[in-house]
Amino acid sequence: MTLPLKHILKNIKFNIQERVTATMSFPFNQFALEAKEQNKSQEFIDACLAYASNLSEQGYPVTFSIEHLAMQIGVQSDYLRNLIGDGKRDITYDYEHKYKRYNYFKLKKRDGNFREIMSPAKDLKFIQKWILVNILSKYRLAESCKGFRKRISIYDNAKVHENSEIILKVDLLKFYDTITEKRVYGLFKSLGYATNLSFSLAKITTAKHRKNYWRDFNNSSKEILSELVQTKPAILPQGSPTSPMISNILATKMDYRFEGMAKKQNFRYSRYADDLTFSITKEGSLPSLNVISKIITQEGFFINHKKTQYLKKGCKQYVTGLTTTNGINVNKKYRKQISEHIYFCRKYGVKSHLARRKKDFPNSNSLSFHNWLYGHLCFINSVNSKASKTLLEEFNKINWSV
Repeated sequence: MTLPLKHILKNIKFNIQERVTATMSFPFNQFALEAKEQNKSQEFIDACLAYASNLSEQGYPVTFSIEHLAMQIGVQSDYLRNLIGDGKRDITYDYEHKYKRYNYFKLKKRDGNFREIMSPAKDLKFIQKWILVNILSKYRLAESCKGFRKRISIYDNAKVHENSEIILKVDLLKFYDTITEKRVYGLFKSLGYATNLSFSLAKITTAKHRKNYWRDFNNSSKEILSELVQTKPAILPQGSPTSPMISNILATKMDYRFEGMAKKQNFRYSRYADDLTFSITKEGSLPSLNVISKIITQEGFFINHKKTQYLKKGCKQYVTGLTTTNGINVNKKYRKQISEHIYFCRKYGVKSHLARRKKDFPNSNSLSFHNWLYGHLCFINSVNSKASKTLLEEFNKINWSV
């Protein structure tokens, strides 16, 4: 939709409070009256009202421009324009400017590789949270989407695949990196927002990796994601509050396609972030990897073939870290490790135990270790309250005094 909306807030002044909150319904009648008083054409008024009505009906805040967005959030429009690089429409905006808005650090993964985290500065994080709460959280996700949703956990994801004959686990390659600024722009545009505003929202919610990030890809990833490696676009930053929901929304069509297949072929499907799980009981048939790969590619993602796994009944079956063979449970090895920590803390004392395990807990003290251990017990309790009962009783017998 092409509308002269960019400066609407400057041309039409509402007799309402200076800061417009997203929870306030759009004043359709007042808008029309004041637009007429300012001699705006009926065509212009109708187009603006249709735009506002489309957003309002879906539960999204009615926002016409970057100035309007700044007013709703409660920040200066000049500040917001500076944040996105003066609001230029060219997607290849100033790299160095955006770079300074994030703190970059690496986290070591279980496979020995590193994950680059981009943590937004406080002011940017505040704006992203506003976008998350007022816009993105209103989107209705597929039932099969289990990750990063309120009151839904890894337990709910694993529960889908309880007591399966075969489980097929598929991992998406560089999930966030494949969600570029261009795709995020398309998302906001599809929600109904104007072109210029969609560009701005995409810029606010994406960022570029440090220059050496793409260079460190392994050869396989470089080959599959060659276009991204060459162009080095702005992508969803791991560490931004908006990234999980944006990724869920952009994967929704893929989720619906697999849900439709699941009903026809009688298999079960769920997705937790970049982990896709397919399973069958005694009846039904799993889709072929070729079909799965085709759908994933068509939806703009890629399979990490190194992590594809078939888990047959009789072998250890697990989904998002939880075993699924005989009900949903926490891994026995994991529970044993926690049990041993409690046992040795009681036998030797916390301080002595930490000294013995200094390599595993180099900077821990009694308080931090108490919180670490209790956190793991709470996790076990959330999955299997019976298994955690004895552990909690023994934990409460530990002498935590320094």
